Amino acid sequence: LGNTDDLMYFTEEGGSDNGVHARDHTGNFYTIFESPIYSDETTGLAMSPNGKYMYVSYQGNGIIFEISREDGQPFHGKKLDVKYH
Repeated sequence: LGNTDDLMYFTEEGGSDNGVHARDHTGNFYTIFESPIYSDETTGLAMSPNGKYMYVSYQGNGIIFEISREDGQPFHGKKLDVKYH
C-alpha cells in the first residue's frame, strides 16, 4: 500500500461473508459491503477513474452494484484481483 491511510480492497466468494472487504497496512480487516440477500460469489471489483465509485457484481444473480461513500470522498487504496479457480 502506498500510504498508511490506503486500504487493499478484495471480494470474498460465497459463504456468510461474501461481499467487499479491505485490509489496512497493519492487517486490520474491514467489511465494506455485504448483502443479506445474495449469497453467491462476488466478483468484478473495479473503481471509477476518480475513485468515487466502486463496482462489484454477484456472479450467479448477474447483478452489478455501484457503491459510493456517504461523505462523497473517493475510495483510497488498491484492489486485489486474484482468481483462485
